[in-house]
Amino acid sequence: MILISDVTSIVLTVLIVGFAVALVYLLALSYFHERKRLKEEKTLSIEGVLTKNEINSVITSYIAKTGGEVQFSLIYVDLDKFTDFINAFGKDESESILEKIIKNMEKAVPRNVKIGRMQTDELILFFNHDYDRSEVVNFAHKIKQSLVKPIRLFGDTNIKATASIALAFYPVHGRTLKDLTNSLLLATYIIKRSGGNNIRIYSEEMSEQGGDHVEYYYQIKHAIVHKEFQLYYHPMIDVESKKLYGVESLIRWNHPEHGLLSPFKFLGIMEQSGDIHWMALWGLESIIKTQQEIFQYFPKEKIKFSMNVSPKQLMNESIAMDMQKIIKKYKAQPQDIILEVIEFALFEKQETIIKNIKTLKQIGFTIAIDGFGLDYQTLSKVTDLQVDIIKLDNEFLKEDEDYMKSKFAKLLVEFAHNNDTIIICEMIENELMMQKALEYGIKLQQGYYYTKPISAESLRGYIGTEAWHQVLDK
Repeated sequence: MILISDVTSIVLTVLIVGFAVALVYLLALSYFHERKRLKEEKTLSIEGVLTKNEINSVITSYIAKTGGEVQFSLIYVDLDKFTDFINAFGKDESESILEKIIKNMEKAVPRNVKIGRMQTDELILFFNHDYDRSEVVNFAHKIKQSLVKPIRLFGDTNIKATASIALAFYPVHGRTLKDLTNSLLLATYIIKRSGGNNIRIYSEEMSEQGGDHVEYYYQIKHAIVHKEFQLYYHPMIDVESKKLYGVESLIRWNHPEHGLLSPFKFLGIMEQSGDIHWMALWGLESIIKTQQEIFQYFPKEKIKFSMNVSPKQLMNESIAMDMQKIIKKYKAQPQDIILEVIEFALFEKQETIIKNIKTLKQIGFTIAIDGFGLDYQTLSKVTDLQVDIIKLDNEFLKEDEDYMKSKFAKLLVEFAHNNDTIIICEMIENELMMQKALEYGIKLQQGYYYTKPISAESLRGYIGTEAWHQVLDK
């Protein structure tokens, strides 16, 4: 017979062991977190430049030592489009570029100014009370001038850098390091939104201009490094043959706090920051990997993979060359990849965009444009560019459609048939829309009626079970 004291002893022992296990787990978690942080700081370390923790410590110690009574200044330097350097030259060479940029910057400021590296391409400079505001503004302009000095890489290859440079003054723009940093980040975001390569002093009205978006702007940089973006795939069905024609890739941000975010939350910010070019190359590389994986599972299926390309991405003169490098790297077949140019009709007179579309077509990509804003005049440009696909939304299929929408839809379908151009109708929501699209002669369809966008893992099951038949065989 077990005594009550024995039971109590057992319970206490179990509790102590449980507490010890939990403590060990928390200590291990803390250890690995700190190890990860130190590893990240080590990868960002440059001789003569303080780490993020070190520069933060310098500033907070200065605030504590002076009792918050002494004014000082901070300059934040966020290099514009530094990801382009990483994409073009690789990480190691980009670090070398950054070191040369910093050396030029150091010559533009006094020797006692502390420089810290906050992120891959972001620096902060600490000016103590020896320098008044007008002097610091003058140093900001000198920093900007130092960035345009050509940096020689190899042979005759020279590059120039630009930056978004923000200034904040203690205590008027924040009484804590966190508040000062937020002011700097907001000012930087406003500069980026206007195209970068400028200098701004933080002001209160900036909170009204960009306060809602600045949080995402800086989280995006973290998201890129930590691979928080992922692609979902929306099938395109050949209703007549009952086969899968292809899938359109749609980007989502798997945000650690807010869950899965749609592109409306971040694409505009990425366009302003220049990260939109990174997204194009990452997107292409991602769909090629998924495509090759799908082909291994279903070698007899010939499924096209589509990705959206924005006018902002097509304004980048290197996009065609960069995409061709990825195609060669993975030995992919460009004709199996559809590049869907969104808002084509609004930008069809931009020479750089047209030039890039022609080059991408020559490389072998299948080119699609959306039907939004198309008119009779634009259709001639479609012919000149040898566009392969026109995508239409569901406006002309709705019950309240007007005569002109219906007439133009018929004209567009007729144009497509006469010019060997494929028409795909997206946003098919119900059986009525499916049937009406067929009446127009549009057999390739896409929309929630067939399925919502699905992950790469779910796509394998969707193809394997031919799940679209559940809708078509009703």
